[in-house]
Amino acid sequence: MDMQYTEKCKIYFIGAGPGDPELLTVKAYKILSASGCVFYAGSLINKELLKIPSSDCIFYDMSGMCFEEIAEKIEMMYDAGTITSVLHAGDSSLYSSISEQAALLEIKQANYEIIPGVTAAFAACASNKSTLTLPDVSQTVIFCRAAGRTGKLPDGQDIKSLASHKATMAIYLSFGLIDSVVSDLLESYDENTYCLIAKDVSLKSEILIECKLKDVLNIAKAKSIKNMAVLLVGNALAGKYSIDHKSKLYDENFFHTFRKAKKSR
Repeated sequence: MDMQYTEKCKIYFIGAGPGDPELLTVKAYKILSASGCVFYAGSLINKELLKIPSSDCIFYDMSGMCFEEIAEKIEMMYDAGTITSVLHAGDSSLYSSISEQAALLEIKQANYEIIPGVTAAFAACASNKSTLTLPDVSQTVIFCRAAGRTGKLPDGQDIKSLASHKATMAIYLSFGLIDSVVSDLLESYDENTYCLIAKDVSLKSEILIECKLKDVLNIAKAKSIKNMAVLLVGNALAGKYSIDHKSKLYDENFFHTFRKAKKSR
């Protein structure tokens, strides 16, 4: 491995993506391959990813550890000069515990790096051949979640308030509260708004269900989708087979630095 990617006495926070090892970035794969210690959430990470490091790699499953235990082990590996990776499902910038783990390293003035990953909403759209934005339909995407056990949401950031914008919504970690989520969405979206239910994206157990908003609740209950799934809401997602919403960028009469416009006929 090219050592430009790794340094001893450094912690690497790696976005593990939706689960398929081939959806890791090249950089993430190289760092993981060179790691002597890997922390991972056993309830979220595809175990196939754990085959990438060498056979003598030390593994710590964070799902059975509290923050203090995780912090102690990370510090121990850092002080020992071990190349250490901390695997976060999806992308570590979205709904992860990276901020509290990184805060500890900041206090210690430890060296660390964050490697981005593919988040579930993007992987779901790719698998479903959809897009989150579409000209004249939606140019805004809201990533959000319902209020759950992790605490009250900031003012104005509840599902009902965010739905009023009628943008595309990517709703994470909320199928345990799907009744109230759908109820809140219906106050702003038409019941026939296009939705995509996505679970285990990129894995053999992948579930992708295209439906109307009015049918989300019944489908979730029928398929026993209770957690670790994402709900995508918005009619931009339904444009995958349509040519009615062409991008202005490639219109023959649209000019920019690299192309002159053709005269209108």
